[in-house]
Amino acid sequence: MSVEELRTRIVQLDSEIERQRKLLKKLEKDKSLVQRQLNAVLDPVARLPVEISSEIFLQSRAAEFTGPRHVPIVLLRICKAWTQIALATPALWTTVHIRFPCSKNLAHVLPLWFQRARNRPLCLWISLHGSSSNWDHRVSNVLWKHGGQLKHLEILDDDDLGDRDDRTLDLFRGTASTLGSLPLLETFKIRCEHRRRRYRASQILQLLRQAPNIVESIFHNIATLNDPAPENLVIPTLRRLILGVNTGDDGIIRYLSLPALETLSLPLSTITGDDLLVFLERSGAPLQDLALGWEFDEHAASIELHDCLHLVPSITRFRMWQPHTNIVSDFFAALADSPSLLPNLHDLTIHLYHADRDPPDLSEPFWRTLIRALSTRHIEQLSIVPVMLAPPTEVLASLRELVADGAEMYIGTEALNFVHA
Repeated sequence: MSVEELRTRIVQLDSEIERQRKLLKKLEKDKSLVQRQLNAVLDPVARLPVEISSEIFLQSRAAEFTGPRHVPIVLLRICKAWTQIALATPALWTTVHIRFPCSKNLAHVLPLWFQRARNRPLCLWISLHGSSSNWDHRVSNVLWKHGGQLKHLEILDDDDLGDRDDRTLDLFRGTASTLGSLPLLETFKIRCEHRRRRYRASQILQLLRQAPNIVESIFHNIATLNDPAPENLVIPTLRRLILGVNTGDDGIIRYLSLPALETLSLPLSTITGDDLLVFLERSGAPLQDLALGWEFDEHAASIELHDCLHLVPSITRFRMWQPHTNIVSDFFAALADSPSLLPNLHDLTIHLYHADRDPPDLSEPFWRTLIRALSTRHIEQLSIVPVMLAPPTEVLASLRELVADGAEMYIGTEALNFVHA
């Protein structure tokens, strides 16, 4: 063949190749379409009404964030039908799990996530590991900008830094003056797993101030800094405040007035009985459930405790953590001698203080005081632990009579209940 003929042949082959490519592309497209149709026929989820398939997707959500394999992200990678269902289900996107340290592009991805949730209320869980510098303010700024959708906010703080100094966390760096209202926020929790990280009390109060419908706040094992000194805050909606009973920082109650409070837990680690008395007087709350831990002076605690309890006759459940036996004896005596003290008390739990190899010394007068206290109250549940030696026989007989009348009594150790022994 001549040169011209060869060139012509090449042009013909190029043309045929291009035609075949277009045909192959069309065939692949047709195959993909038929495959999707087949998937739709075989896939039970795709055949269901959207309302039902959406509910199935909602039930598949895991309790913990697992990264790229977390629902709803994984649903977007199955097929087009599942992607459409996931994007048409705003409730799938209302739970947000964030782990610090996080990927650098998370601040750009979050707005898309919130957009998919539309205007639904959001539940936000933040896990912070290690240094405070791992908190990414670019991400948190995006979160605060969408604060109007937050209904539940929880920070799980895994601070295992030893003696390092970078343990103070700034929640609102660069956004404190522009933090908007949190009209939907009902619960706010911070839980430290290891040593206490330091939080600014003024920032916690600022967040609570912006939440006109807050119902519950839980701060476990955190430390608070009063720099600058916070302003006093009245929260008329807060019904449950838990600051821990074994560990924590309860100084924040000096700046709070909670007239609707029903449940309160305090470790009494940084406040005195006088502080608690002032708080209860200022709040005038219909308190029903009170838990106190003992970390301050024993004698003063015994006296101030009675004054505090006289202010809250509405209490039905009272828990005492780590009190010395003299405090409990005084408390029992006050119950027996004063009908106006906790007249509605039905549930009493006492975890006695005890050092290693030195169990509480519970004398016979201690038990007789207990029986006198029970005789003036309709106690439905009573638990006193640890008790290493059985109470006197007549005391056990009295307790068993109460059990026969329907009360629940537990006095002993984790392994032994003397009342039922």
